Amino acid sequence: MAENQRFHLVNDEELKAMMDAAASKSTKQQVKYAVKVFEDYLKLIGMDLATVVALPNSDLDDIIGKFYCSARQQNGELYCKKTMQAIRFGLQRFFINEGKSDIILHADFAGSSRIFKSFSATLKQKGKGYVKHKMAIAEEDMSIIQDSLDVSDPLGLQNKVFLDFMLYFCNRGRENLREMTRDSFEVNVESRTGKRYITFNDTLTKNNREDDLEKSQGGVMIETNDARCPVASFLSYVEKLNPECEWFWQKPKPEVPRSGPWYCNSPLGKNKLGDKMKEISLKAGTRVYTNHCLRATSITFLRDAGFKDRDIMSVSGHHSESSLKHYARTTEKKKEEMARAISSTIRSNPNQQLQIAPSAGPSAIDIPSTSSIADNIPGHVNQDLDLEAILRDIANSPRGTMNIPVSITNTSSQENKPTSYNFHNCVVHFHQK
Repeated sequence: MAENQRFHLVNDEELKAMMDAAASKSTKQQVKYAVKVFEDYLKLIGMDLATVVALPNSDLDDIIGKFYCSARQQNGELYCKKTMQAIRFGLQRFFINEGKSDIILHADFAGSSRIFKSFSATLKQKGKGYVKHKMAIAEEDMSIIQDSLDVSDPLGLQNKVFLDFMLYFCNRGRENLREMTRDSFEVNVESRTGKRYITFNDTLTKNNREDDLEKSQGGVMIETNDARCPVASFLSYVEKLNPECEWFWQKPKPEVPRSGPWYCNSPLGKNKLGDKMKEISLKAGTRVYTNHCLRATSITFLRDAGFKDRDIMSVSGHHSESSLKHYARTTEKKKEEMARAISSTIRSNPNQQLQIAPSAGPSAIDIPSTSSIADNIPGHVNQDLDLEAILRDIANSPRGTMNIPVSITNTSSQENKPTSYNFHNCVVHFHQK
C-alpha cells in the first residue's frame, strides 16, 4: 500500500528501534550486566544461555534459584543486596524479552522467589544490606571549590557552568550529559523583574519517562548579578563554544586563544564527563566528590532551606517522597549545632554535682558536700579550681565513687574548657545539685 502524507508505514526494524529507544540506557546496561553474570554461572555448571531459555519454567526456576545463592563478585565477595536486586531485575527484563514468563511475578517461579527473599535476609545479616549513598558536599568545601574556578580560563569556565547545571537542575550523575546540545537550553526573561533565567528542555531520562506529564528537571538558573551568577557564566560559555560542533560539552583548548572559540570542534567523552566533579574537587584540594554528590548537595540545600519534598521532586524528578529519604542525611554543620546545644544546656545550670563512677569496683568513697574539695584532693588549695587537674587526680585515686559538689560559672575564661572528660575505667556524670 502506498504511503500518503497522513501516515508513515513502519517496518519491523523501525518498530524494534523505537522500542529500544524507549528503554533508558541505564536499564539496558543493567540487563546486559545481569545476563553476563548469569552466563558466567551457566558456564560453571556446563550450560549455555540458549539452552536455558528453552527450558520449561519449572527447570528454569530451579536454575535461577541456585544462581541467586551462588552469585559472587569477581573477587569472591558477596554482592550487596541492592546489586542482587538489580541483577534479578535485569534477568526479569531479559526473559520477558525472550518470550518467557515473568521470573519475579509468575507463580511458576515461586520457588526461586522464596530463595531470593531468604538470601536477601542473609545478605543483610552479613552487612550487605546497607546502601552507601553519595554524600552532599560540605559547605566549606563548596566554597573552596567555587573559589577555585577561574572563569577566564576555558576549562575553569566550563567547570563553573557544569557545577551550576548539576546543582540547579539536580542532574543524575553522568546521565544524558554526553547527548546535550546548545538547543537543550532556553534563555528567558522574567516579565516582572526583567532578570534572565535558563531552563532545561524536556529529555527522556531514567526518572523522566514517556508517560510523565511534567518535566523532570524543572529547575531554573536565575540571574543573580554577582560574581558567581550562573546565568552570566552560562551565556559567556555559550558565546565561546565552537559553532561547528553541535554538542554542549566541548573539549576546552589548553589556553585562551587570541581569537575565535575557546573550545574544539569535538565533544567531551562520556567518561570524561562522568569524572568531571572528581577532577574539579581534586584540583580544588577538597575531599574527592563525584557527579552524583552534586545531586545530593542540591537536594540537601533545598531541604535545609525548608522546601517541601513535593517541590524538590519537581526539580529532582523523583516520583515519590520516599525516594528523597536517601538524601535526608544530617550535615556535619547540623551535628555541630546539636553538640553546641547540648553543651549549652549542660553549662546552663550554675550549681552542679560532679559524680565520677567507675565501671567496676567493690568500694565507694563519698566525700561529704560540706567538705572542701581541696581538703580531700592532695595538691590543691581551696581557690580557683582547675577542673581538669582535679579529674586527673580523681582518675588516679582508688576505684570507687566520689560525689563532689562543684560550682561551675559560665565565664569567658571557662568557655574554652572541655565539658566532658573520659578516663580509663571511669565514667563522668554531671548532676544538678
